[in-house]
Amino acid sequence: MNSSKSLVIFIYRIIPKSLISRIIGCIARIPLPRTVLNIIIRKYSRVYGVKDEHIIPPGGFKSFDEFFTRRLKEGSHPLDDAGTAALSPVDGRIDQLGEIRESTLIQAKGIEYSLQHLIPSDTYRKFLWGSFMTLYLSPGDYHRIHAPVSGVVTGYINLPGTLFTVQDWMVKGLKGLYVKNERIITYIESQAGLVGVCKIGAMNVGRITLSYCDTRTNRTFRRAREVFFEERARTPIRAGDEVGAFHLGSTVILLFQNNAIVFDDFKPGQTIRMGKRIGTLKNLQKKSEKSS
Repeated sequence: MNSSKSLVIFIYRIIPKSLISRIIGCIARIPLPRTVLNIIIRKYSRVYGVKDEHIIPPGGFKSFDEFFTRRLKEGSHPLDDAGTAALSPVDGRIDQLGEIRESTLIQAKGIEYSLQHLIPSDTYRKFLWGSFMTLYLSPGDYHRIHAPVSGVVTGYINLPGTLFTVQDWMVKGLKGLYVKNERIITYIESQAGLVGVCKIGAMNVGRITLSYCDTRTNRTFRRAREVFFEERARTPIRAGDEVGAFHLGSTVILLFQNNAIVFDDFKPGQTIRMGKRIGTLKNLQKKSEKSS
């Protein structure tokens, strides 16, 4: 690593990242005059290539955060058949995918991080020898997160942490970045086993919110906690339903259990749209073959 990048990483280490991100998040939620906000949105959309496929609320967007968490026009993201397939939960770039080698996930260029550190509870054991996919959302992408499979939301784990940027140079230059950053992981029990939807916070991510309960990240006072819902309180969910949103930022890591999925032929660096299939759920495939 060159000295300039080392210096930047050092600066990131010492600055109050969570506080800065909360301040930026608060600024993004400030209502602005419509004319001013429209100028900001047009410039942002031009710089980052935002696609014209979102719903503009009556009277227009009130804040930049409202624009950033924009909803899609109906039909703009048709869902692939989710009968025996898992779907992409986001618009983004596939940074890496593959097998979890016992409890080790391998990111690009041999960078490793631990499943046990990603999920510091006994739940991590359910994903030993499983599969993972890492998806990076660029600033211009749609930033709501959707279920990759149908099933029920059984709980989540909310993990306070720091908020390093998740740009390539930082991921490569800072060992274990994903397990350092604040994150919240949704557990979905499906016919193909447990699926984890890990939403990684990043610099300037004011909040990650959930759609199925009133929980968010980057509060002033926060602690790690894992929640499992009582059976009657579990939320049924279909592939493509919303599970949460990034309020600026970041990265999603999907986790599947052992022998649960065969990914389609993707290469790191490919982009994908929310709702497009990412692979075949093996347990579902076997059940489908038996019933036919």
